[in-house]
Amino acid sequence: MKKSAWLMTCCLLWWAPVGAQDALFTASADRQKVGTGEQFEVTFTVSAPDANGITNFRQPDFSQFVLLSGPNQSTNIQFINGRGSASVSYTFVLYVRQIGKQAIGPASVDYRGKTLKTESLQIEVIQGKTPQPQAQGNQQPILNLEDKIFVRAVPDKQQARQGEQITITYKLYWSTAITSYDLVKAPTYEGFWTEDFEMPRQPPISVEDYQGKRFQVATIRKTALFATQSGKLKIEPIQLRTTVQVPAKRKSNDPFDMFFNDPFFNRAQTAQYDFKSNPLTLSIEALPPSPAGFSGAVGKFSFLASIDKKSSKAGDAITLRLSVTGTGNVKLLSLPKPTLPSDVESYDPKLSEEISRDGGIIKGKKIAEYILIPRNPGQRTIDPVSFSYFDLDKKQYMSASSARFDIEITAGRDFSAGGGSLVSKEDVRMLGEDIRFLKLSSGEFRNRDESSAGSVWFFGAMALPPMMFVGALLYRKRMEKIYGDMPRLLFQRAGSEAAKRLKNASTLLAQGNTESYHSEVSRALTGYLVHKLQIPPASFSTDEAVMKLEQRRVSAETVAKLRACMERAEFARFAPGADSKTARQDLLQAAKQAINQIESSLSGKS
Repeated sequence: MKKSAWLMTCCLLWWAPVGAQDALFTASADRQKVGTGEQFEVTFTVSAPDANGITNFRQPDFSQFVLLSGPNQSTNIQFINGRGSASVSYTFVLYVRQIGKQAIGPASVDYRGKTLKTESLQIEVIQGKTPQPQAQGNQQPILNLEDKIFVRAVPDKQQARQGEQITITYKLYWSTAITSYDLVKAPTYEGFWTEDFEMPRQPPISVEDYQGKRFQVATIRKTALFATQSGKLKIEPIQLRTTVQVPAKRKSNDPFDMFFNDPFFNRAQTAQYDFKSNPLTLSIEALPPSPAGFSGAVGKFSFLASIDKKSSKAGDAITLRLSVTGTGNVKLLSLPKPTLPSDVESYDPKLSEEISRDGGIIKGKKIAEYILIPRNPGQRTIDPVSFSYFDLDKKQYMSASSARFDIEITAGRDFSAGGGSLVSKEDVRMLGEDIRFLKLSSGEFRNRDESSAGSVWFFGAMALPPMMFVGALLYRKRMEKIYGDMPRLLFQRAGSEAAKRLKNASTLLAQGNTESYHSEVSRALTGYLVHKLQIPPASFSTDEAVMKLEQRRVSAETVAKLRACMERAEFARFAPGADSKTARQDLLQAAKQAINQIESSLSGKS
């Protein structure tokens, strides 16, 4: 009852008439000196007798900074000697990459018809990191999330043989409220061939005790690695960015403030937090000296060879099929080549593979199909084909061989009176088109000199083949030049390929498929930057792309628009339904504009 009466008294005092005290609008930063890449807060505070009179806040231009979150609004109410006063704060979380003094312009706000402005702020940006300030008096301490949000890279083994599977699981731990996470930079695996396991869009969340504390945990990535070399191999960390909800604590020891700091009144604000996983170093043991015919297969495999017929006519096709099935580095292994009789011609094999990732184990099948053309009749033999691999369980090389194939070749069709040679492999494709019917009537005869027009057509027909040959040669040279410089070709086509993807994204949006829509927009932007800036896909990151655009003097406004589009698309992928239909349409138009502006800027400088 006492608490209710006290709350009612506070409300009556709030609604009591206030004096004609003037409003005050100030700007402040939690630090005047920051390091490159460090986050800092800027707060604009309006102090006035009546919070209801504060309207139309206008933030300054933050184009020289990276805006991580804001404005995060909070309201503070005080009662002194029966009279109420209020302050409204607008907080922004920023960081800057350029060294030097950076200015933050004035903000403005309206109070009862009067426009108030703050003074400008100067922020000094230095190379490296600055010492973290300590909380003093009634200042709010700097947010420290290192022990509340982190990601662990957990290998299933620290030592392995070259070519043996190592599985690394990336687990996200948190003990504070997060709304989304985003992959900033993928890990690099130098010296490994990798295979990513498919992960659910919404990974299941569990509870786990780690170092004496309880965390919520989600497995966000799982990768199988196969070392292609031996020694101590390092794996670079994965880099994530999370959006975190933190309470907007008040900075006063006033007992009334303590009341309004109650969670019922407190307003949460969001901030972004970047962090990396732990680096890993794996010890890879080299394989023993290998026997002849070993092609790098490590694991447990079975080998099979078969032919589709044991008797055939000369000139007819026979299919030889080789297949390797098992568990291990299937994509890295090479199938053996058969030894064929000299008069049996073969085509390049048709290769195919099937990879399975069930149960966290990489396994599958690799198949090679050879088309064989026997040229002469008689008995022909295909010698056994052998396949070697290193068995991890037995720790030794194993070999599997096929059976010997004996094929009876009978005489084929006789294509000449003397029973000449059979058709070549180029002619096999024309077997259905090389027969002409006899013409029974003699037709109409005319004298050779009867008309001069015939000679014109004759010479024209004679000149046409050389002209076609020259044209084909020039065309081939041009294609060789274009495809011989594939990075340049991808650079030239980056804009058109991005336009196709955005058009497909527009179709997906019209169909209501918002999840695929956001993925397609993200792929359009990422693919465009990879090809336009010639960044290897495995090491692509938004920060690197932005840096390259800035180096090429693309306008800051265009770069900021592109970054915003990429962040919005990625955020929507992990938080489906968080944006509106209008926001999705705006994202599509902004992505098109950003790509067009970059195309114009780069083409003008090329």
